[in-house]
Amino acid sequence: MKKQEGVHKCCFSCTICPNGTHLNTTDPYNVIKCNKTQWSAGGNTSCIELQLEYVKFSDPTAIVIMTGTVILLAFIVAISVLFALNYNTPVVRSAGGPMCFIILGCLGLCSISVFFFFGEPSVAFCVLRYFPFLLFYTVCVACFLMRSFQIAFVFKISAKFQNISGIWTKYNLHWIFISAAFFLQAILLIVRYSLEPPTKEKYYCDRNITVCDLKKFQTDSLISFILISVMVFLCFCFSYAGKDFPKNYNEAKTITFCMFLLILIWISFGTFAHVLDGKNIDVSHAVATLLSLYSLLLVYFLPRCYIILFKPEKNTEQYFQDLIQSYTRSCSQ
Repeated sequence: MKKQEGVHKCCFSCTICPNGTHLNTTDPYNVIKCNKTQWSAGGNTSCIELQLEYVKFSDPTAIVIMTGTVILLAFIVAISVLFALNYNTPVVRSAGGPMCFIILGCLGLCSISVFFFFGEPSVAFCVLRYFPFLLFYTVCVACFLMRSFQIAFVFKISAKFQNISGIWTKYNLHWIFISAAFFLQAILLIVRYSLEPPTKEKYYCDRNITVCDLKKFQTDSLISFILISVMVFLCFCFSYAGKDFPKNYNEAKTITFCMFLLILIWISFGTFAHVLDGKNIDVSHAVATLLSLYSLLLVYFLPRCYIILFKPEKNTEQYFQDLIQSYTRSCSQ
């Protein structure tokens, strides 16, 4: 563009138009800014439409992650069938009985969120990316919290106070807590997303990177995150308190390891989310979501499947009674 020098228009110097602007030849003295969805490099006489970028379903990374999600769903179905066929065995009952199927069902519902990290984002995609995961993940963590509390505290206290276990079972306190956590999280999410749904679209110079606004989502869902984080922390503490259980009765150790993996996965994602930008955040978020689901499924359920299939001698009433009686005698001494 022409930059006038002095009082006469015939005295001027030439300046390269800055990025994001263009020069109209009818007015060589003033640059015109590009529209929000356009861009131009320095020294251009026109603007071009921004290239739309998002993680497509056909992207190799997306295919790998979605394949992993389908495999996860297959594992969930297989484990559910195996546990249903062996429902009355000590291994299934000690793992939570009906609570196992709630955890497995919620893990399956959580995995649906992974598919919405790919394709062109919309408000609906952004909601379905976060809402099912947060809601049903809360139920999973609440179930693990109740299991860890039962085995670490009720189990220990009942050795000295016989009526504690009876009160816990009679009033179904564990189901009351799980239901309360579910309804509280559902209310929080519905109110938050009804008032202000997640937003999308970010512009980086020559690219239009269409993503769900993660920072806004984290801010809006802060109470929901706090609820899950507190339950994970309590679950870790309760299960860690049961680390001195009999060597072969390792449910407390299993839950402790599950919670440790969850903490590690989400801290790692939070670290990478501040380094990455654009669609790379979506990929890392999808990976973190999938890994957190696999960690609960494999670490908690796989050892029990192994006992059912390959160690049937450890899946008997007598075997579990011997473990419990041995531990009770050691506590009373």
